[in-house]
Amino acid sequence: MDERHQVTQAGFAAAVGRHAPEAEFDVIVCGAGSAGSTVAGMLAADEDLRVLLLEAGPDDADERVSDPDRWFENFGSERDWGFVTEPGRHIDQRRLPYSMGKGLGGGSSINVGVWSRGHRRDWDDLAASSRDPRWDYRSTLGVYRELETWNGTADPDRRGSTGPIHVRPAQPLHPFFVAMLEGAESVGLDRFDSPNGELAERGSGCAVRDEIVEGGTRLSPYRALVAPRCAQANLTVLTHTSVTRVLFEGKRAVGVEAVAQGRVIRFRAAREVVLSLGAVQTPKLLMHSGAGPAGHLEALGIGVLEDLPGVGANLDDHLLVGAVWEAGARELPPPPRAQAVCFWGSDGRAESPQFVMYSGASAFMSPEAQARYGSPESAFTFLLGMRLRSRGSVRLADTDPTGPPVIETGYFDDPDDLRDAVEGYRFAQAIADTKAMRPYRGPGVIPGHASDAEVAAYIRAAAGTFWHPCGTARIGIDRHAVVDSELRVRGLERLRVADASVLPRVTSGNTMAPCVVVGHRAATLIRG
Repeated sequence: MDERHQVTQAGFAAAVGRHAPEAEFDVIVCGAGSAGSTVAGMLAADEDLRVLLLEAGPDDADERVSDPDRWFENFGSERDWGFVTEPGRHIDQRRLPYSMGKGLGGGSSINVGVWSRGHRRDWDDLAASSRDPRWDYRSTLGVYRELETWNGTADPDRRGSTGPIHVRPAQPLHPFFVAMLEGAESVGLDRFDSPNGELAERGSGCAVRDEIVEGGTRLSPYRALVAPRCAQANLTVLTHTSVTRVLFEGKRAVGVEAVAQGRVIRFRAAREVVLSLGAVQTPKLLMHSGAGPAGHLEALGIGVLEDLPGVGANLDDHLLVGAVWEAGARELPPPPRAQAVCFWGSDGRAESPQFVMYSGASAFMSPEAQARYGSPESAFTFLLGMRLRSRGSVRLADTDPTGPPVIETGYFDDPDDLRDAVEGYRFAQAIADTKAMRPYRGPGVIPGHASDAEVAAYIRAAAGTFWHPCGTARIGIDRHAVVDSELRVRGLERLRVADASVLPRVTSGNTMAPCVVVGHRAATLIRG
């Protein structure tokens, strides 16, 4: 962390105390995750624009953040919201940990560092459903080229070379992942130089993953776009400051109310308020502010400012299931690393993969699955992610804006999802059964050489989130859409949403890079 940023961090508490009861900024950005950091960093480039970035969590000055191999140590820490879902009807009534990043960088400070842009179909379908060509793949490709400095095989038509976000293929490549890619090729997946080049324009394939790591250090969107500007007088960044509601005059957003150090503070926005709190916290804040399903708000005694039935609905995610094998004689990579990725199947749209798969050198299982099936002392896991037909929801538990919401994942509410999950699991097994993978495999496999019904039972016991929630304030033109194609909340003024909640469907891979695109679009629109 550079010296100027240390000074800014030390001044956070003092900055809160300095502000008058209704200090004014031009734009207030709520949430310093991937999208919010992009919005704030890009807007702060205009030094005549007063920008306030509010974050509920701590700063990012921690080796668990800077070292990408220590990402898993953040689970359950002060950098994890630590949500828990409602019991799932079709996953053995289990309540799932639903971790989300809390702190500067949000999820991009505690995730595995994967840079996955989404496939062409994701963006072209978003453009079609929003009737706005600025969201299509060609336009999005231009945004990525502007933002990236690519340190891999040259691909000037698709990759940038002068942007603030440094992206590279995972290196040095461990032989395990060479074998994984060879195995994937032997069962029919084409090999590509990168998941974000030509592969993103195809329906399936495999590649070495891309990551936001520079010199062994994580370079999150916050670190790339906001931290270099923290000494600017026009940018204020406050941590440990929880936004509790948006303030309105009529239907015009004029600021936010927040809690910091036990104090209620109000900040005014002369131009706009931007919500970048993620697919759980953004709909929660909207509902506490009176924008959401009228019946739900009225039942809780919350006054309805704008009836938006889509707020909190359409929760989409990648389902995660660990396919676990006992380790063989060949040395496995260090446990946190996942250096290769595979895409395959169809989610019902042409060239739109249903499955994404990484791997790791440990037994990744839910506590319930581990108790039922046991866990090898030494193992590797294929981490199978799946796009679902089923949808969940986020609702308020009560009128307390500081309390947790009610999260329903909806996993396997559509029975065809479980059938497809079994097929995806079988494909993962086929890769593990290849000659290239054989030296890394021991005799044990969970749930063993099982029937489809037994595999389905294991999946219900093992299923969890891949930490890619989306869709709860989606873009669209229909009555259930929450924002329009310019990310403005329908029926309200000077209020935008810029995070994964606006994406109607989860993208084909990890959601950090798509969130940066959403943030870039919001900043461009506000500046324009």
